[in-house]
Amino acid sequence: MRVAILSLHTSPLAQPGQGDAGGLNVYVTNTARVLNDLGHQVTIFTADPAWAGPDSVTQDNIEVRHLRVNATGKDDLPQYMDELASRLVHIPEYRDADVVWAHYWISVKTALISNDNDSLRRPVVVSFHTIGAVKDRDTGTSLEPVERLEAEKQIARDAHLLVANTPLEAVAMRELLDPRARVVVAQPGVNHRIFTQGDASDPGAGEPATPYTLVCVGRMQYIKGTDVMMRALAELRRAGMNVRVEFLGGGSGGPDTQDFEHLATQLGVAECVDITPPVPPHELVEWYRRADLVIVPSRSESFGFVAAEAAASGACVVASRVGGLPSVVIDGETGALCEPGDHVGLAHTITELLKDPAQRKRMGHAGVAHAQNFTWDTCVRNVLNQL
Repeated sequence: MRVAILSLHTSPLAQPGQGDAGGLNVYVTNTARVLNDLGHQVTIFTADPAWAGPDSVTQDNIEVRHLRVNATGKDDLPQYMDELASRLVHIPEYRDADVVWAHYWISVKTALISNDNDSLRRPVVVSFHTIGAVKDRDTGTSLEPVERLEAEKQIARDAHLLVANTPLEAVAMRELLDPRARVVVAQPGVNHRIFTQGDASDPGAGEPATPYTLVCVGRMQYIKGTDVMMRALAELRRAGMNVRVEFLGGGSGGPDTQDFEHLATQLGVAECVDITPPVPPHELVEWYRRADLVIVPSRSESFGFVAAEAAASGACVVASRVGGLPSVVIDGETGALCEPGDHVGLAHTITELLKDPAQRKRMGHAGVAHAQNFTWDTCVRNVLNQL
């Protein structure tokens, strides 16, 4: 089978954790790899405005094609959807595809427009990754553009298949988009060849260092709860806890890292905050292993790749009780869940776990076992079975 993957607003070759690159990039890279391993012909198309590399890159037998447009960024890209759709239908690897797997609403809308431009009507499989109405609901805001909200309802009505990361997301798709939508639940996976607990001799396997080290991975932004972690850190320091936070990520969608550095200064915790650029998976696993706790304080999260990868690496995870995170972090067993936005509750939970290394170790071991349930092979097969 020929599969065309659309990831227009961000290239799968981009480093997750900065700009517009995040869990979606991890998802596209790993599902493409599995499709290729299963014998399918895969081509990935992107129009990432930030991409400065060559127009075609072949990696692990999968070609990534970059379509150049004059967009200045993700928010500017929707006005080029018609142009991109017209160009795609003249590219054989797209035109002759048996199925299009499109990621994020801009890609999906472009795929549906391309179907209107010719008579082939390729089945369009949809991974939203985030849904505008869900983001507004979870953050208590109305910040998502009307164009996106309307497009996602149309997509739910017209696309061949919607892919939900969790049963909860499937419910949201039907309640907020279209009750008649055809949905399959396919939980994302973890690359278990990289994210492993490691040997007992690993630096992170012994007694925790002083000060305690908390690790937050991913883009630094409001929806990811970066400010919540900063405020929780201030609570911890006021309570006398010798703790510091390592942020691995860059700014995205405003504010940028400098804004959070200013917040740390205002809260009086700048000296115990380190902000490091994101790192590739083979380095990231070492950060997870060394952490006393991995914190995922998101206000909205459709799945929670950081939580799943950290658990697979043996880390004890503290996360928000929102979206897909409760399916990744089993409260009281593999880690702990806190209410989103509650920095005081987060600080209290962190304190209790830091004072109980035996509990952290038990949860870390349980997390490794639970993370084995998340495999990319199962994710892809669940989708293919519905085609």
